[in-house]
Amino acid sequence: MPKLVVPISGLHCKACEILTEDALREIKEVSKVNVNHKTGLAEIEYEGDEPKIAEIKTALEESGYGLGKIKTRIENKNGQNLNCDLTETRHQPKDFSFYITVIAAVAIIYLLLNRTTSLPFGGLLEQNFSWPLAIIVGLVAGVSTCLALVGGLVLSLAANYAQNHPEATKKEKFRPHIFFNLGRIGGFFFLGGILGVIGSAFKLSPLANSLITIIIGFVVLILGLKLLEIFPSLARFDFSLPKKFGKIIKINDPFVLGVLTFFLPCGFTQAMQIYALGTGNFLQGGLIMALFALGTAPGFLGIGGLSALGGKKKSSAFFMVAGIIVVAFGIFNLANGYRLFKISSGFDFNKIALKTEAETKNTNSNIEEEDGVRIIRMKETNRGYSPNNFTILKGQPVKFIIDAQAPYSCASALVIPYLKIQTQLKPGENILEFTPDKVGEIPFSCSMGMYTGQFLVVDDKSQLR
Repeated sequence: MPKLVVPISGLHCKACEILTEDALREIKEVSKVNVNHKTGLAEIEYEGDEPKIAEIKTALEESGYGLGKIKTRIENKNGQNLNCDLTETRHQPKDFSFYITVIAAVAIIYLLLNRTTSLPFGGLLEQNFSWPLAIIVGLVAGVSTCLALVGGLVLSLAANYAQNHPEATKKEKFRPHIFFNLGRIGGFFFLGGILGVIGSAFKLSPLANSLITIIIGFVVLILGLKLLEIFPSLARFDFSLPKKFGKIIKINDPFVLGVLTFFLPCGFTQAMQIYALGTGNFLQGGLIMALFALGTAPGFLGIGGLSALGGKKKSSAFFMVAGIIVVAFGIFNLANGYRLFKISSGFDFNKIALKTEAETKNTNSNIEEEDGVRIIRMKETNRGYSPNNFTILKGQPVKFIIDAQAPYSCASALVIPYLKIQTQLKPGENILEFTPDKVGEIPFSCSMGMYTGQFLVVDDKSQLR
C-alpha cells in the first residue's frame, strides 16, 4: 500500500499523536496513519489517489496543529518522495534574553513560594501545597495541546448530540460539555480516592514520601520545560501510557466519558495520580484529583481548548507563562523532597552545633522540667511549627506536647523518622513521649518536608541553659 510522509507542527506528546491520527484518518483516501511526536512526522497509508496536501493541512489545522512547508525531500519506506520542511516541526533556538527572562521569572516565583507563610494570601498554599498545585497544573493541562485529545472527544460527542437532536437549543447542545466535566470531577475524585487508599495500604514511610515528592518534582519540572520548549531533546521524555489505550475509550455517554478520561495518556494527569497515591488518604487523594479536573474544566468548557486562547501568538505566550509557573512548582517540590529525604534517611550523630546563649534562651522558652521529665511545648499552625528548635538531654525522658491549631494543614502530618514517629495531629494537645539515647540532632518535619524543626541532644546539663 502506498505511503506518504508529512511533517506536523505543534506535536508535544502521545495525546497529540492520537488527535492528529484521528483527524487525518477522516480524509477519504487515507486508510492508516502513524504519527510520531518525537520526529514530528506522520506516515500516511492510502488507497487510490494520493491525498491532497490542502486536505491534510485543513484536517491538521482544524485539530489545532499545522503542516510544514514543502522544501526538503524525504524518502519513505516504499521509495516514494515528498518535499517537506522539517523546520516547523522542530523547536527553534531561543535568544539569550528569553533564557534570562525564564530564569528570573522562575527564581521570583520560587522565592515567593518559599516565603508564602509571610504573605497574606499564603493560607491556601500553607493549608495543603498539593491543592493549588493541582488546580494550576489543571488549568495548564486544560488548554494545552497535550490535552487536545480530551477536547476532541467531547467535541465529537457534542457534534453527534447536535446531529441526533437538530431541534435542540444552544443551551441543550451545551449540556454534553457540562456532564462531561461533571463526570471528570466526580470520577477523578472517586478514582483519586482509591489511589489514596492504595497508598495507605502500603503505609508509606517518610523516606518513601520524600522519594515520591522528588519524582513528582522531576515530572512537573520536565513538563514545564517541555512547555517552554527550551530543550528539544526533552521530547523523548514521555510520562504517558501507550497511545493505543487512549483509543479504547469510545462511548456516547458524556458523563461516563468524563470519568474514563482518568485513564487517558497524559503526563499532567499521571503526575497528579502519583501525588494522590502518596497522600495515603481517600479524601486527600480524591481532592487532589478532583481539583486537577476542576482546573481543566475552563479549557474544556471553552470548546476548543487551545483555539480559545485566540491564535498561535497568544497561545505561545500562555504556554511560556504556564511553563514558568510549572517549572517553579517542580523545583519547589524537588527542594521539599530533598529536605524530607535528608531528614528521613538517617540520624547524624556527629553534627552537633551548640547554640549561642541567646539562641538557647529563645529555643528553650517553651521548655520546663517536672519530676525528671523534660516537658516541651510547641504550636502547630498553618504557618508551620513554633518554636521549632529545642535542646534536650541524652537519657532524660521527654514529653513533647504539640498544640495543633490547624489540624487539617500540611504541618499537621508530623514525622520524626529517627524516633519512628509518623502521626496525624488532632485538634488541641497531642502528646508524644520518648527518651533520646544518643547525642546529635533529631530532625522532624511535616510529611512533605515544607516545615521542619529539630531537637539538639546534648550530654551535659550546662548546655541546656
